[in-house]
Amino acid sequence: MPKFQSRFASAARRIQATTGITYTDVLHLIVPDPRELRLADELRRAGLVDAANALVSVTIASAESTAWYDAYGAIENACYETDPQKVKDMGAACREGAEAVMRRAGFADTVFGPDAEVFHAAFLALFRAGAVPDGRRLARAALGVFDCDPLLCSDIIRTTGRRPFAYRIARELTGPSTATAVAARKAALAMAAASDVRTGDDRYWYEAAELMVGAAWYGSVAAGRTPLHKMREFQSFYETMMSGPVDNFPDPAVR
Repeated sequence: MPKFQSRFASAARRIQATTGITYTDVLHLIVPDPRELRLADELRRAGLVDAANALVSVTIASAESTAWYDAYGAIENACYETDPQKVKDMGAACREGAEAVMRRAGFADTVFGPDAEVFHAAFLALFRAGAVPDGRRLARAALGVFDCDPLLCSDIIRTTGRRPFAYRIARELTGPSTATAVAARKAALAMAAASDVRTGDDRYWYEAAELMVGAAWYGSVAAGRTPLHKMREFQSFYETMMSGPVDNFPDPAVR
């Protein structure tokens, strides 16, 4: 039996009752991000059980919330021309259903709150990878949730989630001198520095994005890959927007 079947069954019934979409079709809409689940598995394997459980709760809530919006999309496609009032009513109902899911999970108004918690889990994975001789599996799992526009990453990393994040533990980073561990520590330090960049101005937006490119760069090395391997948007940002080395980032301990 697949993971989370009972949880998804309850969510599917709620969506079915509101929208009239068949139960089976709704179940197909509830798809947790496999990259996040893999990261949770690696955190658990590394002994970071609380972090893994917290990440899974975010991933499942996000999947349920997205399913509400996808259900509305299906209704809109089917009824836009024939029943615009139904489309309008379902839009309001599905939006409320999606928002209720996130409220129950502890997210009220923060747009990037769930994504911020995913990034924090990635930071913890890199932190642990920097403390052991060979943390390539942890680094690879962390990189899996990075694959988006660095400017979006800049918004996410500077957002708080449901509780304060421990990025400042990067000050405590120590570990072996293996190439993997050293690179993982640099990646974690870059994430910590990015999280500490102020908001409110485009120059800071770009500053944090550059730091996230640094995190991805060294995360790639820690994962046993070439820098920014298959991370096209990071590669593009690095080539077109950055004028200096990726490791020229401020020490978060002195910011």
